[in-house]
Amino acid sequence: MVATTSVNTLYNFVELDITDLGLYPDGIKDICERKIDGLIIHNFFTQNEVSSVVDKLTRKGAFPDSPFGDILIYGPALYVSDKDIAQYCEQAAQFRDFCSKLFSEGREFETNLQETLKVISGGRPVEVPHAPNGLPYTPTTIRVLEEEQFMGWHFENQFLHCTPGYQHLLTQIEHEDHLSYFAMLSASEVGGDLILYDIEWSDTEWPDTGNSGRERTGTVGGKPIPSVMENYDKMYLNPSPGDLVIFDGARILHRVSAVEKGSQRRISIGGFLAFSNNREKLYYWS
Repeated sequence: MVATTSVNTLYNFVELDITDLGLYPDGIKDICERKIDGLIIHNFFTQNEVSSVVDKLTRKGAFPDSPFGDILIYGPALYVSDKDIAQYCEQAAQFRDFCSKLFSEGREFETNLQETLKVISGGRPVEVPHAPNGLPYTPTTIRVLEEEQFMGWHFENQFLHCTPGYQHLLTQIEHEDHLSYFAMLSASEVGGDLILYDIEWSDTEWPDTGNSGRERTGTVGGKPIPSVMENYDKMYLNPSPGDLVIFDGARILHRVSAVEKGSQRRISIGGFLAFSNNREKLYYWS
């Protein structure tokens, strides 16, 4: 498959097969420097790998006392962590073991992700950050949307700059930009679209740098973001199972639309990417 670039769309995404990754050896840098806005990489997972994993994800409903409300999310997320991330790291270790078993019938997830990202990061080492106690961050989380469930609007930057759990990571990575990544495991027939808005982080105000990331109290020109966002242009992405999507989620306002009633679950596995301070490494976490 020859790489193709989105035309006549709000944002510039390059679509290519995983066998053509060599065409974009600095793809991560290109997104950070706004030469492109994202990559859609086909066949990151094989269809057999997708089926094997989805068949094991049989749980219905959120975990008890989940910080994510009614949404079923496997693995800890840094943006809901306290400043002391020791508990987050303990949960990350448990989740890594869970992922190892989940992907046991195909390629190991982290190895596959690292090898893929290394090709498009200029050959830099690709690794998870480590906390002050020496324990690694979680590499990813798995998100399951059932009928009529959705992911609300956000920028990744609101978590980086406006939540306590990110304070240590801020000392490790570049602040200018970090990216979102996710791979589709199951796509709903109707709904579950990734929607990108023509609103950028630099257009918004976040006066409360302590908790506004979680509480989503950002404004555009002094008006709450949800009161005006639907007045802006938008772009829809509908990746297929097996696709890996990497995009400038820190800069671009985005959300996932509700899975329509009667459609199958939308399941994705993903997290975030950023260069280390000196750009010698590429970090990934969730």
